[in-house]
Amino acid sequence: MAESGRKLVPLEGLRGIAAAIVVLYHLALAFTPKGVGVVPHGYGALGTFTQFALGMLNGGAAVAVFFVLSGFILSLPFGRDRRISRVVVALLKRWPRLACLTVIACLFAFALISWSGHEYKQAAHVIGAGWLASHGNSPIRPEHLTWEGALREGLVRVFTQGEVKFDSPLWTMRIELFGSFAIFFAAPVLFAIGSWVIRLGLVALAIYVAGTGYPFTFFADFLVGTVLAMLFAEGRLPELSNKAAVALGGMGLYLFSFTYEQKLLIHAPLKLLLSATYSHYVWDAGAALIIIVLLGNQAIRRVFSGGWAVWLGLLSFPIYLLHGPILLSAGSVAFMDGVGTLGVAGAAVLAASCSILLTLVCALPLAWVDKLWTRLLSRVMRPPGRAGAKPIKNAQAGA
Repeated sequence: MAESGRKLVPLEGLRGIAAAIVVLYHLALAFTPKGVGVVPHGYGALGTFTQFALGMLNGGAAVAVFFVLSGFILSLPFGRDRRISRVVVALLKRWPRLACLTVIACLFAFALISWSGHEYKQAAHVIGAGWLASHGNSPIRPEHLTWEGALREGLVRVFTQGEVKFDSPLWTMRIELFGSFAIFFAAPVLFAIGSWVIRLGLVALAIYVAGTGYPFTFFADFLVGTVLAMLFAEGRLPELSNKAAVALGGMGLYLFSFTYEQKLLIHAPLKLLLSATYSHYVWDAGAALIIIVLLGNQAIRRVFSGGWAVWLGLLSFPIYLLHGPILLSAGSVAFMDGVGTLGVAGAAVLAASCSILLTLVCALPLAWVDKLWTRLLSRVMRPPGRAGAKPIKNAQAGA
């Protein structure tokens, strides 16, 4: 698998696209009155395409993609090395790997909130956006506004309690941490088992036991990633023709776009078969198909192996961490400054543009910090060497 590092570059592009979808999803929630609840009328080709495009603005599915990718990347090294020392090192590295950036993000959010005050409430009143009025579903009171509180949240509470007063998108970090821990135990066992019948039986049993309640349903995402990692490591992922890639990719995007809340006609067939309880598994299936296409079709793999994919991968985690505080503070300030002259629609465009630009500008130095921190952790916490073992080059978020 000498080429494995290069073969995983398309997954970096996928991670970056998922991060962009989350940003656009939150911008729609913040600066449009109906959020993502708009239902277009019409049954023709244009109406169907519009419904599909709206469905792609699916923040929940994008988060599922993040977790499936984490399961894939974190499982892959155990295809070659299943020593206890590797498991121990992986467990010890995971919290500091995540906590460095979450601390920076929470302190950054504290600074922005202190500067912008309650501007987001005024903007929410003008727009009529409930998500913005609730500070991104993370209401915060004046007594919470301390740098010590931000430090505690980013260092500990976001992982142990799921507390997200300062930076609401960090609700995923607790799931990321404990989902990673589960994979560090599960992946070595699954790789060691030779029978695919037993492997898949154990995965299905684990998903069934975890259930469909929050947050345990997300465990399925990581296990789907582990199954894909085993297929990849053992050379079992199919090589797809262009026609097969288009068909599977289209189905993957259709499943990705599925939400039970939006009343889009294109999803009616799925809703006849599934209740809202199983929506999450639809996203897992969509993520799996998209990954299979990215790694299995030569033409698509080549497109997604360019420098843009590498950059998207490097920036994806910082963008995800920073975009919430920026759009809630700087975005709201930009909206209120522009609404008098540009009107609500024009001010919303201004707020979204400022939020995107500032997020990109601030993500660049944070990506540099992340790279240095990841490299330092890899040097300090390295499992003892094994003769003949060659490290697998991982994608960024699995480092």
